[in-house]
Amino acid sequence: MRYVTVVAYPAEEGINRLDRRVNELGLEYRAIHRMELLDDDTVALFAEGRGDVEGLRRVLSESSEIFEYSITGDDAGFFSYTRYAADDLTRLLMEGRRESSYLIDMPVEYTDDGGLRATYIGTEAAFADMLSEQPAGVRIEVERTGPYTPGPRHVVSRLTERQREVLRTSVDLGYYQEPREATHNEIAAATDLAETTVGEHLRKIEATVFSSLHVGAAHR
Repeated sequence: MRYVTVVAYPAEEGINRLDRRVNELGLEYRAIHRMELLDDDTVALFAEGRGDVEGLRRVLSESSEIFEYSITGDDAGFFSYTRYAADDLTRLLMEGRRESSYLIDMPVEYTDDGGLRATYIGTEAAFADMLSEQPAGVRIEVERTGPYTPGPRHVVSRLTERQREVLRTSVDLGYYQEPREATHNEIAAATDLAETTVGEHLRKIEATVFSSLHVGAAHR
């Protein structure tokens, strides 16, 4: 079993009309936690981000392509559920996944330069089929590949080099001790980063680590 991590870069104008209107809000999406093509040819999307929540609500409420939506949170961080009409590109991507033997290791993450980072699990043959059928309007770059090893090592491998540096420093300084022995400012001084940048890295690190955990439903 192997994995391949790719970054997809849609055209600057986005992949559909709704995408273009949302891009104009300047939102910062962090990750897509779930995406499904439904039998009625709509797409259900559960995503995480931050930015102009009221602007996002306005765009979604005014769009004829949105059938239902719900947003929890504020400008500092929100989760959104939307069900919208499938466009040709999304339909191609989702139907291609149904017809192939590879799996997507959720979440799909947004990169700082406007791409979508996705990790696929499967065989080399499955990856060859996937990479040979790149849809028009999307540029796909292979970031890394190798044997798939579940567990903490695999989760850490999904972090960027700078995120791993921030995580190591945070652990060394006792940030994750109870009670905490370090602040964002102390981590920033040790890594030569701005305090706000450290906070952003830690949020992304924690989202990546927590999303890899499979927690069963609590018993009442």
